[in-house]
Amino acid sequence: MRIGIVARTDGHSDLEMVAKIIRHLKGEEVVLEPALAKRIGRSPGKAQSFNSCDAIVTVGGDGTVLHAQKLAPDVPILGINLGRRGFLAEVNPNDALKALRMLREGKLRVVERSRLAATVKGKSLPEALNDVVIGSSVAGKTASLEVMIDGQEALDFRCDGIIVATPTGSTAYTHAAGGPVVDPRLKSIVITPICPTHPRQCSIVIPPESLVQVAPTRPGRDALVIVDGDPVTKVSQGEKVEVRLSRNCARFFEWESFYRKVKERLL
Repeated sequence: MRIGIVARTDGHSDLEMVAKIIRHLKGEEVVLEPALAKRIGRSPGKAQSFNSCDAIVTVGGDGTVLHAQKLAPDVPILGINLGRRGFLAEVNPNDALKALRMLREGKLRVVERSRLAATVKGKSLPEALNDVVIGSSVAGKTASLEVMIDGQEALDFRCDGIIVATPTGSTAYTHAAGGPVVDPRLKSIVITPICPTHPRQCSIVIPPESLVQVAPTRPGRDALVIVDGDPVTKVSQGEKVEVRLSRNCARFFEWESFYRKVKERLL
C-alpha cells in the first residue's frame, strides 16, 4: 500500500505517534507531508503522491483531517485523534496500532461524506467538508445578509454571519452556534445564523438538491467568505455566494459509530 501521513508538527506527542506509525508501516510505501518530513528529518513525498495514495493517516485533531482533505480530496482518511473533540479524527491513540493493522488487512469500511461546492462571481471556491461561512469582514460589526433558497427569498439576518454546513459539519461550528446535529448519512444542508440580533431566528435544514445564495445587503459593508476555517474571498452588496452540495464526496475509514461519538463528545 501507499500510505500518506499528515500530522501536526508542534507537539511532541504528535511526532512520537508519527514515529510509531512509520515503524508499524514497515514494508509499505509511506509518503510524508513536506512540513512533517522536514520536522522529523526524512524525505518528503511529492504533492501528486498524496493523490495516488491508497489511504491517508492523520495525527492531530479534526483540523488536521480538514488539511489532509485539501491535500488529497479523493483519498480515504483514517484520523488518529490527538486533539480535543475528535469527530473526524476518530481513533483513540491507544487503538492506533490496531486500526493501522486493520487498515492494512482491508478490514475497515470506507464511508462517504457530503461536501459543499461554493462559487462567487462564477469562480469556484475550494470545496468544504464542514461548512462555508459568510460573515462580517469587520471585527465587532454585524453583517446584514439575505438568504435565498432555490431562487426564493427565505431568510434575512442581521448577525455576525451565516453558516452553511454539511451534516458532517453539523457537529462543528454550526453546533456551537446552536444548530442541529444531523446524521451524516442524511443528505441535507444546514443553515445557521451566528449571533442573530433577533433571538427567534434559528437554523433550518433543507433538501440536498437546494441552491443556497447568500448576499450582503448593507452598502459599503463587505462580507468575508470562509471555507472550512480558511478565509478565501470577500463579497460586496450586489454579489452572491452560491452554495450547493458537491457531486464529490469525502471518504473516511469508519472506526466509531456516529451515535457513539455524539453520546461521548456532545452529551
